[in-house]
Amino acid sequence: MDLTHALALLALAPSLAPAQQFQHLVGLLPGTPRWTEGVEAADVDRDGDLDLFFADGEGFNAAGVKRQNVLLVNQFVPNGTLSFTDESVARLGTRVSNAKAVITGDVNGDGWVDALVCNAWDTDVPFLYINHGASNPGFFTMESATRGFTTAVSSGGGQFADIDDDGDLDLVLNDAYLGTAARRPRVYFNDGAGAFTYTAAAMVAAPTKTAQMETHLADIDNDWDIDFIGFTRAANGGTNHYVLLNNGSGTFATTTNMIPSNSGATYAGEVGDLDGDSDIDLFLVSLSSFAEGAIRNNLAPSGTLGFTALTALADSNDDNEICLFDWDIDGDYDVIVGSLSNTRETLWTNGGSGNFTHAGATIISAVSDPTLDATVADLDNDGRYDIVTAQGEGSSAQWANKVYRNTGPIDTRKPVLVGTKEPATMPAAGPWKVRAKVRDQVFDNGLNWVAASARYVVRTQTAVESVLITASGLSNAAVTIPAGGIVRMTAVAGAQTVRFTNAPYDHTVAVPGAGMADVALVAPGVYAYTVQPSGFNGTITVTGSATTVAGQHSGGQLYRFLFADTSGGTGKALVYELAFKDAAGNTLVSAPRTLSLTDCSLSTYCTAKTNSLGCVPSILMTGTPSTVSGTGFQVGATSVLNQKSGLFFYSLSGAVAQPFQGGTMCIAAPRQRSAILSSGGAASGNDCSGSFGLDFNAEMRAHPTRFAVGDTVTGQFWSRDPADPFQTSLSDAVRACLCQ
Repeated sequence: MDLTHALALLALAPSLAPAQQFQHLVGLLPGTPRWTEGVEAADVDRDGDLDLFFADGEGFNAAGVKRQNVLLVNQFVPNGTLSFTDESVARLGTRVSNAKAVITGDVNGDGWVDALVCNAWDTDVPFLYINHGASNPGFFTMESATRGFTTAVSSGGGQFADIDDDGDLDLVLNDAYLGTAARRPRVYFNDGAGAFTYTAAAMVAAPTKTAQMETHLADIDNDWDIDFIGFTRAANGGTNHYVLLNNGSGTFATTTNMIPSNSGATYAGEVGDLDGDSDIDLFLVSLSSFAEGAIRNNLAPSGTLGFTALTALADSNDDNEICLFDWDIDGDYDVIVGSLSNTRETLWTNGGSGNFTHAGATIISAVSDPTLDATVADLDNDGRYDIVTAQGEGSSAQWANKVYRNTGPIDTRKPVLVGTKEPATMPAAGPWKVRAKVRDQVFDNGLNWVAASARYVVRTQTAVESVLITASGLSNAAVTIPAGGIVRMTAVAGAQTVRFTNAPYDHTVAVPGAGMADVALVAPGVYAYTVQPSGFNGTITVTGSATTVAGQHSGGQLYRFLFADTSGGTGKALVYELAFKDAAGNTLVSAPRTLSLTDCSLSTYCTAKTNSLGCVPSILMTGTPSTVSGTGFQVGATSVLNQKSGLFFYSLSGAVAQPFQGGTMCIAAPRQRSAILSSGGAASGNDCSGSFGLDFNAEMRAHPTRFAVGDTVTGQFWSRDPADPFQTSLSDAVRACLCQ
């Protein structure tokens, strides 16, 4: 930190006790204090610091005075001092509304953050602000009408997420804010260019509820799609809150797994893994009549989605907001609770299993104000996550929004890769989609401040270098491979662990005793490693190049990576690594993964047998093989003798070319056969007007235990030919890979 910055922060801060970690920076945020219901941080001008949106507009359960939508631009990067300028009108235009929340995301895929303001009580449509991007960074045009928002709603919150897994950000808004009659939440699908379509059918199974407060999108049932969790401030017939499961394409269904709650006054909640078991738990806050606190998701380890309220927290405040973040940097989510009760904000320390204890009154500045919302973001790029609070309701004299600077430990923890989801099969032509789940130190309203990328190579041939780990050393301590190549480690002297030592490439590879392990590397460079327990050191030099792609934050903690084919369809394997970098600069690079590519094209092969009339039966096929669809892959043969019976023989054991009854058998044993077919054709006489046909997808559906995605099926038609010495006619053969 430079001296100017340090002196400026010191001047802003009051006299503090040594234990105070979050220090109120008095007067940091400019502008006239207004009733503010929401705050969101985003780098709107991509200058490297986070700016602040605020949702201003008066009214508790009915519309009050509309206020200007607010954007404060951070001047830390250009000036070297943490300060903000109010550029609301200049960058957003004159836009007033009864705003209750702001959400952000790149909706049109141009790499620049856009914003949506949620407006309550049907007084306005949602305000969608599109960033001008490189032509005028951080300046916006409100384009609601031209991008699908033409109906006024009563929304208190929403989130962007890729709910249909097509690579763009869709939107879920709640639509029954306080004082509004019961309705369903609303789903808007993105066309990829930032135009949205409201689709009522996506939420038709949802019960109507009133007093909808917050919307959260996360994978609550661990099936790799984005589900909907919504919190309400009304009992709604005893089913207070929403838990709606995604069918994978963005349509939500109700579940009998209810969130326990002993209050109809829940103002806010958050979702995140609070107990370290890799499923999404909940934390609810509300009026003092509710025993607020953590609610455990029982999916892990039971395997069944369900919720159990943990020990209630002793908090008698009227609480309105919660943020999850690891402020003590011990690897679990702690919480800050924003209180409307004119008391200082409350921080709770997570013991690691979702058991929370009060962090002590002196950890944050003693400021009495009516907090309605908060967010967590590193505003001064020092590796610590600061707190921003938004004020409203209560006394208007206390409506000044605030920043609490974090003076505690710097975030030195890398993001955690919770898991990856790879395709069951990898068609050779691409593209290939891989998804990942990542946890870091912050998870607040769907934001976690983690950027993702991937490097990959489509390998067309395998380059292998061998290293023997013997009792006396390494047989080849310095090897060179091309990007995507393999180093084959063989342990001669007992089991070994190969540990790479170049940060962030610090993963390990286990080599079994008297066995081997393949090490594939992607990014060009020199990799140092050590072998334990032997203590030997070696290097691997990777030459050539790899392709880099950005990862899409799909919502919640899910990321999506799409790898395009760079080999022209000749690839044999995809070798990739994922990289995740958080706001503090901590980077995780996954161990490289190698996925075999399968040729999903359809092809014919082998030689048909000429029949007794001199015709050559010819196999044909249309459609796509599928193990589950039941229709859509037609296999047939033409130039077949008329009015003859026949069969389609098929095999999962590969192709052959063996002499068979005067012709060639093209499929390997063991062979299966279809039901008896009739060639049809001319009703009388002998000619080659016959043909065979069947839908092989239906054949697979009828025998589901025979087939699996990834199998290669070969097939050939046989039919009667009474004038042939062997009474046999044979077509050529078809080869198809079951890629779905």
